[in-house]
Amino acid sequence: MQTLLQDLRYGVRQLKRNPGFTAVIVLSLALGIGANTAIFSLLDAVMIKMLPVSHPEQLVELRWSFMGWPSAVLDDLEGNSFSEGGGDNVVSTSFSFPVYQALRDGNHVFSDTFAVAANDIQLNVGIGGRATSAIGRAVSGNYFAALDVPAALGRTLVPSDDVETATPVAVISYDFWSKRFARDPGVLGKTVMLDAIPFTVVGITPPGFFGLEAGSPPDISVPLSLYWRLYRAPEESNDARVWWMLVDGRLKPGVSEQQARAELDVVFHQLLAHQAGLTSKANLPVMLTRSASQGVDTLRRKFSKPLWLLTALVGLVLLIACANVASLLLSRASARQKEMAVRLSLGAGRRRIIRQLLTESILLAICGGVVGLLFAVWGDSLLLGLMSSGRNPISLNVHLDLRIFAFTAGLSILTGILFGLAPAFQATRVDLSPTLKDSAVTLNTAGHALRPGKVLVVAQIAICLLLLVGAGLFVRTLGKLENADIGFNRRQLLLFEIQPGLNGYTGASLGAFYKELQRRIEAIPGVLSASLSQQSLIGAGMSSTSVSIPGYTPPGKQADVYRNRVGPRFFETLGIPLVLGRSIEARDEAGAPKTVVVNQQVVHDYFHGDNPIGKAIDFGDPKHPEPAEVVGVVGNSRYGQLRKEAPPTVFVPYQQTLAAATFMSFEVRTAGDPEAFVPAIRREAQAVDKDLPLLNVKTQTEMIEDSLSLERLFARLTTWFGLLGLGLACVGLYGVMAYAVTRRTKEIGIRLALGVQRVGILGMVMRETAILIAIGVILGMAGALATSRMLSSFLYGIEPNDPLTLVVATLILAVAVSLAGFLPARWAAKVDPMVALRYE
Repeated sequence: MQTLLQDLRYGVRQLKRNPGFTAVIVLSLALGIGANTAIFSLLDAVMIKMLPVSHPEQLVELRWSFMGWPSAVLDDLEGNSFSEGGGDNVVSTSFSFPVYQALRDGNHVFSDTFAVAANDIQLNVGIGGRATSAIGRAVSGNYFAALDVPAALGRTLVPSDDVETATPVAVISYDFWSKRFARDPGVLGKTVMLDAIPFTVVGITPPGFFGLEAGSPPDISVPLSLYWRLYRAPEESNDARVWWMLVDGRLKPGVSEQQARAELDVVFHQLLAHQAGLTSKANLPVMLTRSASQGVDTLRRKFSKPLWLLTALVGLVLLIACANVASLLLSRASARQKEMAVRLSLGAGRRRIIRQLLTESILLAICGGVVGLLFAVWGDSLLLGLMSSGRNPISLNVHLDLRIFAFTAGLSILTGILFGLAPAFQATRVDLSPTLKDSAVTLNTAGHALRPGKVLVVAQIAICLLLLVGAGLFVRTLGKLENADIGFNRRQLLLFEIQPGLNGYTGASLGAFYKELQRRIEAIPGVLSASLSQQSLIGAGMSSTSVSIPGYTPPGKQADVYRNRVGPRFFETLGIPLVLGRSIEARDEAGAPKTVVVNQQVVHDYFHGDNPIGKAIDFGDPKHPEPAEVVGVVGNSRYGQLRKEAPPTVFVPYQQTLAAATFMSFEVRTAGDPEAFVPAIRREAQAVDKDLPLLNVKTQTEMIEDSLSLERLFARLTTWFGLLGLGLACVGLYGVMAYAVTRRTKEIGIRLALGVQRVGILGMVMRETAILIAIGVILGMAGALATSRMLSSFLYGIEPNDPLTLVVATLILAVAVSLAGFLPARWAAKVDPMVALRYE
């Protein structure tokens, strides 16, 4: 310990002796370590951190798996389903209410079995006569007790709240309480209107509580029994073929997850077999379990690949920083050769000196880590801002805690060892006799001393090229998506959503509400046209269905199409060209003959290019046909996702399907800046119904930009990482070449004295620079070609080995590092021969 303290004191004196040198190294390391800490803290919040509840390791999530679709027991699935393990294997976490009851009442492995509605609810909220919106989550009455989460104020929901005859109550989140009620404790007992239903506020959840899904905290929690009353037909809540809730449990002491799965699988299959009238398990889903200690994995599935990719990228940045620092320390090690020789001659062991030098390196790394924490705090805010810029904002509680500090400390120490080993070994590898005679700097030893530094520079250039190629691919992907032909005019188009169905509008009153609001908006001066659709075309989801086309689809077969319910003047408002027939008009109302407009892709895929006008598309089944006449064909437009070309899409008049039009998106074409019309549109909407808020008010351009939030995140971060790596590589090359020129000052003086022109000296140094660049580019290009395939799933419109990207990245790298090498070469060419010959 005494020796360690001596090493630390000596290391601190060495750092103080060269403040400029120390500052450059600390800043380089801070950028690399800070970037890694920022990504790790985000990775920790999304992928690693456990739920902030009591004993999260006891929580188990139930899910099921089936090869294909379990049509024997399932008609309608709310929530998510996904493929796991490849092929047609479907996995989902949604169950029916009867399944939940059977699992809750028939198991002996859970101390608590609780449920959450698979889909959150978009609520219209009335507070003191003001209309606003909120995200609601329906949970079972024992939800908070099972998680052992007490209320910050008031009480949480209890089982007696979760019965149909109970008075409607709600628990609001701490953030919603802060934003909407200014943390007024008097909110307890107050009545708020949720979708025109009065609810009593009984409690506030603790700060930071987000439930089972990180990144998606609800504003309001309501009892599960009220979910269908708010969202769909109440009679469907007990339907065994409608699966709409997540089921979790808390293991009893001493019970393993495997034991729980075995017992629950028996209960699950007995119920399903009885419902389906089957005696075999072959056509029934299989019960699965998964630890719920980290909550629902929706966010992890979405961001796992991007986060691991970013982790790899910041790891490359840190490697460049380490190589850069190692190069600088190698230069300093050569300058300290006499010091090392004296210490060795006085009896110091080589291992003892290496330990001293590693102590200095670790000190530098720890200083870099401390400064890197400051960069990480700023970086986390930036990353969360970029990740949350989409349609569905992500709310993560990312902050520095003991785990982040431990990661940064461990990374700093590892980094210090990584970049400190080579300089430490190089510094102690000295020839004592000539070094003590002040003749260490000779023509013969110069090349040997420079060799490790040149190897590190080559490595920096190669890694930097990898980063620049990745940045180029992501930037080009973003550019192609932003400039993609979407099939309609995105300019001067304002979008907003409204949900009158939640406030009790149905049937004729719902249709009258939409017509009146459309009429009022079109009457606003400067509004060119207005229409409405169930989904805006880009960034708001999509709907699909299967149809029959008499004369074109074989008997028993159906065609898969995308569907959108739209209003009159929809195509005119968006600028989608009409190719044949007519568009959807006001006469296509309830009671009129059913009509449909199709896009050109439907004509190509299913009508084989024939004129479809007057032909029928059947939306029903053989027992209950629902034919609609094709009255028009419009141009192709993208629907749902920018990455996919225009799918076969049918457009149905919303007036003829009002039962499914409880919420709609309005599109407003304006003569000027669309945002300038928002106040007037809000006034007209409030004039129709003051209790209906406008939701997601954005321009179409903003909506498209939001849909590209992940692509923009990658483009910006990879560009920043690439430029950072380029800067570090330039500093590394400059340092090595400047040191090389210094070591060869006497040689350069001799060459000049013998008649070599200064241009020749400049060329000599630049040739060495060019060789280093060429080797680094070759290695980097090989690495880029070998690894770029890993990025293919993130790209759009370009190949992973895109020649233009490879050439541009190589040119940028070559020009930048050549300029860094030119400065020492120019200095070498200006050496005074007389001064050089007197060198040393």
